Amino acid sequence: MLANLNSWKKNWSLMRTFFTGEEIADVARRLKELTINTVVFCSFESRFARSGGLAAVTTNILPYLKEINKIPSVILITPFYSKVMDETRLQSTSLSFSTTFNKKNIDVEIFEYTWNYEHPVKGTLKEYYLRADGFFEVHNKLNDPYMYDSLDGEHNAAIQSDNSLFFCKAVPLALNALGIKKDIVFHLNEWQTALISLTAKEAMLNGTLQSCGTVQTMHNSYDSGIPWNALSNLLNGSRRKKIAVSVDLSAYQIGLQLVDAPVTTVSEHFSDELTSDILQTGHYAPHLQNIMKADGISGVNNGMFINLSPEFPKAEKHTPDEIRKIKLTVRKALLRILRTYRPPERFGELTYKGKTISRLPDNIPILVMSGRLDPVQKGYDILLRAVEKFSEDEIKVVVTPMAVNPADLDYFYEIACKCRGNITVFPVRLEKGYHELQTGATFGIMPSIYEPFGAAVEYMASGTVNIGRATGGLVDQIDNSCGFLYKEAAIFYTGENIRDFVNSSRIIQSRKINPWVQSMADSLYEVIKKAADVYQNHPDEYYQMILNGFKKVRQFSWETSAKKYYEIYRMTSRT
Repeated sequence: MLANLNSWKKNWSLMRTFFTGEEIADVARRLKELTINTVVFCSFESRFARSGGLAAVTTNILPYLKEINKIPSVILITPFYSKVMDETRLQSTSLSFSTTFNKKNIDVEIFEYTWNYEHPVKGTLKEYYLRADGFFEVHNKLNDPYMYDSLDGEHNAAIQSDNSLFFCKAVPLALNALGIKKDIVFHLNEWQTALISLTAKEAMLNGTLQSCGTVQTMHNSYDSGIPWNALSNLLNGSRRKKIAVSVDLSAYQIGLQLVDAPVTTVSEHFSDELTSDILQTGHYAPHLQNIMKADGISGVNNGMFINLSPEFPKAEKHTPDEIRKIKLTVRKALLRILRTYRPPERFGELTYKGKTISRLPDNIPILVMSGRLDPVQKGYDILLRAVEKFSEDEIKVVVTPMAVNPADLDYFYEIACKCRGNITVFPVRLEKGYHELQTGATFGIMPSIYEPFGAAVEYMASGTVNIGRATGGLVDQIDNSCGFLYKEAAIFYTGENIRDFVNSSRIIQSRKINPWVQSMADSLYEVIKKAADVYQNHPDEYYQMILNGFKKVRQFSWETSAKKYYEIYRMTSRT
């Protein structure tokens, strides 16, 4: 983690690759004179196109950036996914522009959405959506904005890269069309927008924009190779000749060496892991280690994605006995949902002594795990392996994996049959019952392989105790006063086992012989047993953990995040 921002210096290692000394001096002068008048939040996710936590960030932080820091204008610029989004939700700005990409003339339309927000004060801001035929044409049953081809990873990556390059070229032109040309800070999110750190400088030099700086947030360490000749799409003729070399770099390898302020990520602990955890240093981001270690990564924790549950109006001021009574009430509501809500996609029976789940005794814990099914990150299969170890009616488990490929659910079917009565699976977006799951469950499970931030605070805000693997943002959110952290034996956390784990993501049953997987499942089983014992035999301790969780979540505020990001924005003008 970058502990002291004052020690940071610009890493413009690649500037001379793209720009002359005179051009670099010109860019530096413009940045030195820059004031923060407009923040442009650039993201491939939005309220209308969601995949992971980035969409939740875009629909929470922007008003705080504007209001807390007194920034005159904060806007979102994002793709218009024509096969996913409902055009009627947006308004046409009647503005458009053209650009050349892949030797073709591309027309781009700008649509807008007006966000009337209530917090931190009432106000409005604009979201702009860029539409271009042949781009952002993602189509899958989850409406995942990154999934163009779920069966061919290489093809999907190539399409993503092409769309990223086009977006990064289009964004400065869109600002020009909107009449926003000076005193801009581009807040770039993920690798898909990282090359705006290049195109923004090109825009200043060719007169598209007058003054703009760039900052970068890494919500993940996912990256993409950029063929060197593909960069010619982003640059003018003379600059194309200047970069006529054969070395290919990734989006982050280029972007992180052109950005104008310290790089950030979304939790303090994950910022450390990016340069210390073997999963990152040896697998996901070995190619970035020299850059990140030299420049540092600053962790800025996200705020809360949901409000405190209304079932707990006094939050941490409740007594443990009041919490107990509320939890039993919401537990009954959850049991009604589990008995009656039966979408056709659901499989796996929940029973008690072979009969209806509605008779489940209060002392049997209910575990819930929700979210997208990412076989490489989220750890659903680790939970399933732990569930196998429990006897009938010892625990009850509800999982809601959002799968792109039906084959990813094979292991869920296997465990649902093997552990009949103990587990049920909702592989759909819940039309009802999600709130009851969050509030009525005994424990929320997060066995993440890695987790930049995570959703532990959502469980805590809903009055549910967390069980999470000690990784990334979960370490920042969960401590032994409000939840349970666990970690497998370090001896099995090796590069070989990690590679085997990642390479087996299509057939997760084959992971059974992976020592790391076995150790993670064993450790999760043990911590669930420990948590169940607290719930059953030390109830006052369990309900106090819920109270401590309410107190803990107040540490995660968008106001605090906005203030820290503003410190980063101000550093764009540092020479």
